[in-house]
Amino acid sequence: MKQTKLLSFLIALLIVCACKNDSKSQEKEDKKAEKKEEYQKIKDPNCIAPADWFTIVDGTRKTPAPDEGPTSVFANNETVTNCDFHQWSWQKFLWLTNETKGQPMFLNDLKQVTSHGQKLERKNGIVLTDTAQASGASDILKTPKFASGTPPSTTVYYAIFMNDLLYDAMIKYAPIAKENPDAVKDITYPIGALELKTSWIDVKALPDASSYFVTDGEINGIKTKVALLGIHVVGVVENHPEFIWATFEHESLAPDYDWSKATPTSDAPITSTTNYPFFNKEDTATVKNITSGNGIYTNIFSVYKYGTPVEIKSIDNKNVQVFMKSSQNGSQNFNNIRIINKSVKEQLSGIWNNYFYNGSIWIDTAGYVGTKAQAALLDSLSVSSGGLHNADTTALARGSVAAYNITMETYVQVGFHSDGIYTTKVGDLVNCFLCHSTSHGKQNSPLNLSHVYNGYLDSLNGLSKTETKLKHIKLVRERSQQNKQQSK
Repeated sequence: MKQTKLLSFLIALLIVCACKNDSKSQEKEDKKAEKKEEYQKIKDPNCIAPADWFTIVDGTRKTPAPDEGPTSVFANNETVTNCDFHQWSWQKFLWLTNETKGQPMFLNDLKQVTSHGQKLERKNGIVLTDTAQASGASDILKTPKFASGTPPSTTVYYAIFMNDLLYDAMIKYAPIAKENPDAVKDITYPIGALELKTSWIDVKALPDASSYFVTDGEINGIKTKVALLGIHVVGVVENHPEFIWATFEHESLAPDYDWSKATPTSDAPITSTTNYPFFNKEDTATVKNITSGNGIYTNIFSVYKYGTPVEIKSIDNKNVQVFMKSSQNGSQNFNNIRIINKSVKEQLSGIWNNYFYNGSIWIDTAGYVGTKAQAALLDSLSVSSGGLHNADTTALARGSVAAYNITMETYVQVGFHSDGIYTTKVGDLVNCFLCHSTSHGKQNSPLNLSHVYNGYLDSLNGLSKTETKLKHIKLVRERSQQNKQQSK
């Protein structure tokens, strides 16, 4: 009997222990599942393009305009997501390229203006005279010189467009700011204000222009056909007076930097087995080809895909590409853009399917309620904390913190230095907010985020285009140096 009781006790003890072990094992599995779920949200989020963006009516696409006001996803700063901004960017681009009167809507409905805010009459198509990039007066992009001479080396030109909301605000507030700068320090652009910067080239510079949007243009007074290379789509939505800065470009302009051949202490040489509009396969490029102030380099390349910075680290004696630690989760941002680009590609037809979204940037305004508080935030970030563009881990820049367009920010992809791509740190990063700040000399206002507004205001104060350009470049380089020093 005693043996029977002892045996029963031992069996019961084993069952209890087994249950405890099963409980612990299940707890571990639950934690693993939670971690996997969190990882999957970052790795493969549901950031897709809705089918109604691609509705065809009478043979043309009719993408609806995105909701941007108090009923939009942007109205709730606690629930708005990284994906929401990327979806806005694509939808806005598609809406702007809806065909009206045989042209994309932006050519029919928006004003073309000079860098000083003067309206341009487009009698013979897009008016093209400006060539210098924002990073420097000598930073001019040209196609390579090929041995055959065909196609010829040709310069890239830029054109600016804006809608009535932005234009009317500029005309209204710049004269006020001229007399009393403090009177506009809290003024923000209205929701829906929109500005585009576009890059174009004479179609004869392209060996095959069939995949480009081509239209009538006038280069320095000479009528010609021009092809669209890239476009910045910049718009104000609820809670974001700083604008969302989105960028798109043609998918085959230049090669990508080969990170698989880079090391933590050296750059990979940039070569190509095929010719691109901006790269001759007979040549080899280095970081100098994409560095401001080095003269006109024609063989250029793209460094950070989707404007998401990466670097090479030595891990377990292996060179590994990792996302740079910054103010934005790089994996989340990169994969959201990758997924929505794929989603659009699968649903979009026609010429615009040859352009891709290379990212966007904005500021986290959570906790700042109302335009006055948000304006004060933008001003404080612009004049301190390393600048509005600061991408340090504790900063408020979100999205593609190294955002660029290969045809418009060609020479500042890794900052203003040419020491090497491998030396680039978070404090070197340049994005739209380096150039576009609320601070413009002694003028502090969210209105200054638009360069056209700056130019118009400067023209009222008697400055020429050249003087405005030099003033702007000086401010940009000072901000870049300040951020680099504070990040050390």
